[in-house]
Amino acid sequence: MQNPAHTPDDPLAELESKIKQFIPDPRYPHNAPILISLEESIAAAREGNFAVGACLTDPDGHVVERGHNHVPGTFRTDLHAEMAVMTQFEERTRGSVKVGDYTIFSSLEPCPMCTIRLITAGVGHVFWAADDVETGMMRTLDRLTPGWVAMTGQQEFGSARCSPELKEWGWQVFLVSARMLAEKSRRTAHVYLTEPGQP
Repeated sequence: MQNPAHTPDDPLAELESKIKQFIPDPRYPHNAPILISLEESIAAAREGNFAVGACLTDPDGHVVERGHNHVPGTFRTDLHAEMAVMTQFEERTRGSVKVGDYTIFSSLEPCPMCTIRLITAGVGHVFWAADDVETGMMRTLDRLTPGWVAMTGQQEFGSARCSPELKEWGWQVFLVSARMLAEKSRRTAHVYLTEPGQP
């Protein structure tokens, strides 16, 4: 029986199905947390947000927080996926654990805002599935001022060691959500710019 949330013209349906049916390959140690991040990215898209998901794992590899982007669907512009996960974690632990022992995984390379947050928080390891060539910041940390670069000395940043298809799906889900939001914005602009009674 078809999921009622999936209509034939639902652009997320095929990607969501692939993510749910994917069997992790043990050769790629980051497949499991990246899959969780992708599930969260789908949730973000279904809520009308840019599709980015993230999760945080403890030193034993257990997922302790998971979340997704809530922008632009809320009035909280700080609730990018990584920011939401870190806020949940910090509010719950209140400094009782060494965050340098934890790892955050994201479906998409963190943006400048999230990058600075993760550096400031001192998360030990940061991995992402899909590169964001235009607005991602992790691959260009050397462009930060010397003070920020110095703060990264005890941290590890890099592309997730996950299956290539998961990297591709991370980018595809994000693109689908971006197109959906662009179309929604175009329709909204049309409503406001059209004279009453005009098509």
